[in-house]
Amino acid sequence: MTIREILKLYWGYDSFRPLQQEMIETVLKNRDVIGILPTGSGKSLVYQIAGLKKEGITIVISPLIALMEDQVTKLNLLGVKAIALSGNLPQSELARLLDNAFFSGAKFLFLSPERLQNRYVIRRLSQAPVELITVDEAHCISEWGHDFRPSYLKIPVLRDLHPQAPVLALTATAKKEVIKDIILHLKLRSPKIFKQSVYRENLALKVFQTENKLGSLMQSLSPNESVIIYVKTRKRTYQLASILEQNGFTAGFYHGGMSFEEKQKSLSKWLSEETKIMVSTNAFGMGIDKPDVRKVFHLDLPGSLENYLQEAGRAGRDGKYAEAILYYTLHDIEFYQRVFINQLPQIEDVIKTYKSLYNHYYLGEGDGENKEFDFDYKNFCRRFQLDFQNTIEILKMFESEGILELNHKADYFTRVKISASPPVLREYINSRRKYAGLLDLLVRKYSDIFYLEQKLNIPFFMESMNITEEELHQGLDYLHKRGLIEYKPKGKDLSLKFLLPKDAFLLQTKLKFFKKRLRIKQKQLQSMLAYIMNNQTCRMQQLTEYFEEESSVECQICDVCQAAKHNLSQKEIMERILELLHEEPLTSEEISRMIHQKAEKYLKILFDKRMIKFDMLNSKYKINRK
Repeated sequence: MTIREILKLYWGYDSFRPLQQEMIETVLKNRDVIGILPTGSGKSLVYQIAGLKKEGITIVISPLIALMEDQVTKLNLLGVKAIALSGNLPQSELARLLDNAFFSGAKFLFLSPERLQNRYVIRRLSQAPVELITVDEAHCISEWGHDFRPSYLKIPVLRDLHPQAPVLALTATAKKEVIKDIILHLKLRSPKIFKQSVYRENLALKVFQTENKLGSLMQSLSPNESVIIYVKTRKRTYQLASILEQNGFTAGFYHGGMSFEEKQKSLSKWLSEETKIMVSTNAFGMGIDKPDVRKVFHLDLPGSLENYLQEAGRAGRDGKYAEAILYYTLHDIEFYQRVFINQLPQIEDVIKTYKSLYNHYYLGEGDGENKEFDFDYKNFCRRFQLDFQNTIEILKMFESEGILELNHKADYFTRVKISASPPVLREYINSRRKYAGLLDLLVRKYSDIFYLEQKLNIPFFMESMNITEEELHQGLDYLHKRGLIEYKPKGKDLSLKFLLPKDAFLLQTKLKFFKKRLRIKQKQLQSMLAYIMNNQTCRMQQLTEYFEEESSVECQICDVCQAAKHNLSQKEIMERILELLHEEPLTSEEISRMIHQKAEKYLKILFDKRMIKFDMLNSKYKINRK
C-alpha cells in the first residue's frame, strides 16, 4: 500500500498538505528528519503514516499526557493499535502495557521523556522492534528554545538502543540555535530539514491597547463563532467563562488543575459546538485540531513570541479568514517590564541558591553526590530568603546542567474540592447530618471550591470547629466516601537528588551557561514586548523576521497594515470620528477599530474643544449638541 493510499484509507484525504509527503518519503529512506511546521500543519500525520508503512513499532516522545491520550484515542478509533504509558503506573502495569505493545501488534507507543529515567522501561525498550523514533515538541531539548525541559536530554538513549531507526524531530518553531541543539542532543545524522514559513495569509494578527479589556472582548465576540480566549491564571478561566455565560454566550473553561475527566468533558463540549468559546490557560490547545476557530484572544501578555505564535496559530486552520487579537493596558506593559524582565534572576541569586541548597542539608565541600532528600520548597525559600519565582528558574537551570534532579511526589498540602451539585449540597447541610457543619464551613471559607482544588488551612478548621487534626481528616474522609467532596490527604511535595557533590570550582565553570540561559529568557521577554509596542511594521513581517525567515510581503490584514490603509490627516480623522458619533454613541475601543488606529489623542482634542462629551455611565463618547 502506498503512503497516499494509507492517507485515503485511514483519513479520507486525497492529497497531502505542503511538505508532509516529502518528509514521510525521507523518513522511509531511513534518514533523520527535522520538521518545522506551524501549528495546524499536520505534523502528527507525518509520523503516523510513516509508522504505518514501517513493519515494526514507532516510539513517540511527547511532553503532555493529554496530547498522548488524544492521539492514542484517535488512532484506536481508526483501527490502528496505539498505547500510551501515561499516569503514575506501578511496574506491574508498565509490564502489562509494554507486553501489550510489543507482542500484540501495536504500531505506536507513546511515552513522556521522563519515562526514559526508568531503568525497567529502558531495558524493555532495548528489546523492542523499534523502527522509528519520533520526538514531538523537539524544541524542548534546547536551552535556546522557549520551553526547555531537562528531561528531553534523556531521549538520546533511544538512539543508542536503536541506531538503525531514523529519528523524526518535530516542532512548530525553531530558530538556528535551536536547530543546532536538536541535531547535537538527539545525535541526528545529517538530517534533512523541512521548514514551512510562519507566514499565514489568512490570519489577521491584531494588537490593541484598551482601557477595558473585558468590554473590548465583549464587543468583538459573536455568539456563532468558535473562539479560544487565553488568560494567565486558572481562576480567571472559570470566572471569565461565567461572565460570558451571564452575557448570553456559551462558554467553557480549561486549565491544568482540572482532572482528566473534567478536561475531556470541557473539550468535548467545545469540539461538538455545544459551547462556542473556550477560556483557557496555555495548558489548552496542543494537539487539538479544530479547523474552524475564527478568533483567538489573548487577555494577558505571553512569555515569548514562540508561545504567542503557537497559540494564535490555532485560529483559521481551515484556510479561511481568522483573527488573533491581543488586548493590553498600559499597566500590563509596566508590570511585564517591572516583574518579568527587570526582576529576572541575577548571577548572585544563582550562586546564593546553589550554596543554600547544600547548606540546607548540611552538606560540605565534596559531599552530596547521589543523595536524595525530601524537599519542602517554600520552607527552603523562606529559610534562605530566596524569591519564590526566581528560584524556580534557577532550579531548572541546575537540572539542565546535571547538578540535581527534582522529582514530584504526592502533594504537600491537603486538598479539597466540592464534587456534589449545589442542590445536593444544600440538602445535606440543611439536614444537619454528620459533618454537615464541616461541609458548610468549607463552602463559606473557599469561594472557588466548586471549580478548583483548595489547599486546606488545617489550623483554621481545627480552631473553628474545636477538633483535632485526626478528627478533621476523619470528617473529610467521611464526606469524600459519600461523594460530596474530593479529598486528597497531604503527602511529600518534592524530593531533591544531588547528582554532583558540592564543588565551588564547578559552580564557577558553570556560570557562563547560567548567564546564557538568563540572557535567552530576557531576550524572549523583550522581543514579545517589542512586538506589542511596534505599530509601524506589519505584524507578519515582524514574526517572519524574528524567526529568521526572508522578509515577507505585508499581510494587508493586520492592525498595522489596516491603519496604514487609512492613514488620514488629523483633521480627516477627527471628521471621521464626528461622523461616527453622529450615528450613535461609541466607546474609544469601538472608534479605534473603526478608524483602524488608536483614537484616544483625537478624542481628547475633540473633548477639549467641547465638540464631544463623555457619558460616564455607559463609558461612551457622544456628540455635544449644546
